[in-house]
Amino acid sequence: MSERWKLYLRQIIAIAGKDARVYYTKGPTLIFGLLFPFFFFLSFVVGREMNPTTLMPGLIAMVVFFSATAVGPVIFPTETRGHTLERLISMPVSFWCILLGDSMASAIFCVISSVIPIVLAFLLIGMDIGGLSLTLVGVLVGSMCFAFFGQLMSAPPVDQPSTIMMITTIVKFPLVFISGIFIPLAIMPEGLRFVALLSPLTYLADFFWASVSGTSVFHPLLNLTVIGAWALLMSTLSLLVHGRTIERRL
Repeated sequence: MSERWKLYLRQIIAIAGKDARVYYTKGPTLIFGLLFPFFFFLSFVVGREMNPTTLMPGLIAMVVFFSATAVGPVIFPTETRGHTLERLISMPVSFWCILLGDSMASAIFCVISSVIPIVLAFLLIGMDIGGLSLTLVGVLVGSMCFAFFGQLMSAPPVDQPSTIMMITTIVKFPLVFISGIFIPLAIMPEGLRFVALLSPLTYLADFFWASVSGTSVFHPLLNLTVIGAWALLMSTLSLLVHGRTIERRL
């Protein structure tokens, strides 16, 4: 690795570390990243006699989705309000390194948060090593995909995290209900299934159905490919959109 890329890597890691120290304990991050997915999921399953095997794929997908999108929407408006973004931009740091560092912090928070449902799945349904390994791969790929998604949602040049949280909530709720979290893709009505195929969360949920219960509509490799393609698309859009709005934040 050249010295130039080593410098980029150090910058990305430093920004991710700064975000972890500052934003992991923020109220919106804890509420929308940790508490909300669990209570939202419990509100759906309490009182219903459902097999744990049918519950765990949806729970893991929800935790990945909400925790990966919990940190990114907080960073840019908070740093805009505190004028720390101006200092960061004025330093000899590439803008794409800033974005990638922010996304890495979101993805790491997602991986940490996902430990709880994965342990529950392992204890309740006794996943084998193959299923556990496949689940971890899905968490890693999904965390980066939705970290970029959350970052893209934070592009409007405002200085109030609550404004961005409102925008992301309006977008995230419909995705949860159409993406096979509560209703497996295989038994969805045909019209709803067509809409679901437009959501990246659908492929992540289907991937976890394969890794946890062994049943899925698509091959796990196809699901990972689609999720990776969405990650590439959203990272590119995030770079372009934030590049257009950054001057209005300073």
